[in-house]
Amino acid sequence: MLEYFTTEDNEYEDNEYHKEVRAQSQETVNSPDNREFTVEEIRNAVESMDNKKAPGEDGITSKIYKQTFGTFPLFITAMYNGCLRSGVFQRGGKEQS
Repeated sequence: MLEYFTTEDNEYEDNEYHKEVRAQSQETVNSPDNREFTVEEIRNAVESMDNKKAPGEDGITSKIYKQTFGTFPLFITAMYNGCLRSGVFQRGGKEQS
């Protein structure tokens, strides 16, 4: 599952500018803000989800997500931290970096 959420972006051929930007984005930034999510931070975000909101394109409701996090809190936290490390998140079907 983690590989699905952090796929490689090799679909397009880069020009020199894009190659440089991609190389810079792979470098680790050492700052106080550059830290992994904690289980508690993810728990707070999950618990704040509104149960009455419609699911997104994936069809996963907040109730399902809350139950999944309750069962696999370390896995969900690791998944988000994998996204954070790679700088890859998706929203609305489009990759956000």
